Amino acid sequence: MGVGGGGDGNAGLGVGGDVDGGPDVLHRLALAVRPLDARTRAPAGPGLRVGWESGPVPGRRQRTSPDGLVHPFEGRGADGFVLRYPYTGGPPATLTLRIDDPARRWLPRRFRVPLWTRAELAGADARPPTATHVRADARLLLPWLLPGPAYPVPQGTTGLRFRVAYAAGPADSSPVRWPRVDAFGPGGVPLGWAHGDEHGQVLLLIDAVGVLPSPVPSRLDIALRTHAPDPDPHPTTPGALPDLPTEPVDRSTSPPRPQDLDNAVLRGTTRPAGYRTGAADTVRTLTVGQVVPAPDLIHTTA
Repeated sequence: MGVGGGGDGNAGLGVGGDVDGGPDVLHRLALAVRPLDARTRAPAGPGLRVGWESGPVPGRRQRTSPDGLVHPFEGRGADGFVLRYPYTGGPPATLTLRIDDPARRWLPRRFRVPLWTRAELAGADARPPTATHVRADARLLLPWLLPGPAYPVPQGTTGLRFRVAYAAGPADSSPVRWPRVDAFGPGGVPLGWAHGDEHGQVLLLIDAVGVLPSPVPSRLDIALRTHAPDPDPHPTTPGALPDLPTEPVDRSTSPPRPQDLDNAVLRGTTRPAGYRTGAADTVRTLTVGQVVPAPDLIHTTA
């Protein structure tokens, strides 16, 4: 899982690196993003959108969506998406990255990503060099995307569909926007995790039911633990993505360490800032080999 080609000396690693143009490198790779299906670990897509967010430029007319201005990355098919430094200008030193799927097969994610600067990347080409070479795979992000409502669920999969909602009170029956759920089997063995959408809808898929004596039962009780932000008493923008949590990631070293390319933040198992864990776990029943609907999961905090 890497990126390479061009002027980076990583040929055969998938996504292009720097592009030479005579004595100068005209388009340096700032960031490569290869979203992965969290269930299969294969590249997610096609049809994903990847871009970096920014505010409006004063004095310039721009087409914006209700969710803000997004500058798209260059799509490279199964190899992912790339952002290059142009000859002049370019993205900020730390950008807000957005990944979403209009078909809702995978749930969107947002990251705050520090980039290798243009000066750091160009320093290796100076005469004499002023910086060490930055490998292209040190500019690679491998975020995991969790299944969404329209995810193509294979036949024979075990799972649940349900909604996460806030407890009775001022937000009675209000869905939890962007919830996260952990699943535990007998003995507290972790079985999986899931993310929810802006309507609180969750598709939890379980690939294993833990260590159980044979024969494996056809129905199995599991404990579900919710994580969610406190409800906004004065919600504003009704769009899908304005309040999607932003998750900070560390800049990779060069060469990258294993934890730079695969960690809890990228997998989506960490609790985003501002999220609170539910006061108690809720038990739901799986039907092995089927994805079945389940009652609302009520999120309450102590």
